[in-house]
Amino acid sequence: MQIAFLDPTPLDYTVETPHHAPLGGTQSAACYLAAELAALGHKVAIVNSTSTPGEYRGVTCLHHERWLSASFLNDFDIAIVLSSASAGFLRQIGVCIPLVLWNQHSHDQDPVQQLLQTEERAMWAGFAFVSQWQLDNFVTQCGVPRDKSRVLRNAMSPAFAVLAPAPPWFNCGAPPVLVYTSTPFRGLDVLLVAFPKIRSAIPDVRLRVFSSMAMYQVKPQNDKFRNFYAYCAAMNGVDYVGPVGQDQLAQELSGAAALAYPSTFAETSCIAAIEAMAAGAAIFTTRLGALPETTAGFADVIEVGIDRRQLAENYADMVICGLDNMSRDPLTAASRRDTRIAFAMERYVWPGRAAEWIVWLSTILDDHA
Repeated sequence: MQIAFLDPTPLDYTVETPHHAPLGGTQSAACYLAAELAALGHKVAIVNSTSTPGEYRGVTCLHHERWLSASFLNDFDIAIVLSSASAGFLRQIGVCIPLVLWNQHSHDQDPVQQLLQTEERAMWAGFAFVSQWQLDNFVTQCGVPRDKSRVLRNAMSPAFAVLAPAPPWFNCGAPPVLVYTSTPFRGLDVLLVAFPKIRSAIPDVRLRVFSSMAMYQVKPQNDKFRNFYAYCAAMNGVDYVGPVGQDQLAQELSGAAALAYPSTFAETSCIAAIEAMAAGAAIFTTRLGALPETTAGFADVIEVGIDRRQLAENYADMVICGLDNMSRDPLTAASRRDTRIAFAMERYVWPGRAAEWIVWLSTILDDHA
């Protein structure tokens, strides 16, 4: 099969990028999936804003200014568009192969608002979503046809798939380390309010923060969350690291006690939680969006509510209780940890996901033969 991935964003990356540098979840997922499809013997290209075109891990990476054209794309069997309802544009320039929208956005976000138009929805051969929660919202809120839609979940980066987690903190006498690995606007402010209460109850706990807008290639001087990072650096018990590539992140999370993620953002999936589970970390988060679905009963969750300060209080209480329970009952904690890791390794790996994609894409091509 010949498969083209199209990313209309200005992000500059290749399939190699997420292994060594921070990159957003949508683009990272596309890189991992593209590489797995290429490894299965398919011809795969990504057309995006790369400044270093070439072949990486078997995938041809090309700049859209030259290669986003009907003459090039119509030689492929199918095109997968990343999180942008742009079928109308592609049809206007003469692209006639089947189009699949691989959408990681929620139904109320700007890049997918064209799906409210009947004509736009009709131009898509299929809609790939990353959770049932997300799919159901697009069906009910945007009129996306359910029979053309499929849940194809995200997965962990390859670095986590081969990670050997360190012994758990509660078995080796180490202090518990919490990690925050999402974007800063999804709950870091709440965590920073909650953390002093957590540290007051558990004095040796530490928090390591791997976050900034660099994963969207925002320059430091333009990052409007700079004050968050300064606050992290000044707070006792907090290490501000900033975002890193996945190879390094996997090593950083090995042995972490928990992902501390009081999410205030309605996630359609949550790769951060998937990877934390694979590393053996507990998950402390909120019952918001697709987080309960993604974590599949392995997370401790609380309701978000409307008062962020109360959320911080409640969140701190949950984390304190969770860490205390692990410390008091290490046998149960170890059993839960092993089960989390096994679940993630079985359900959230890209080779398995690539096989699911090929089955679905083949069905779409058969329908358009």
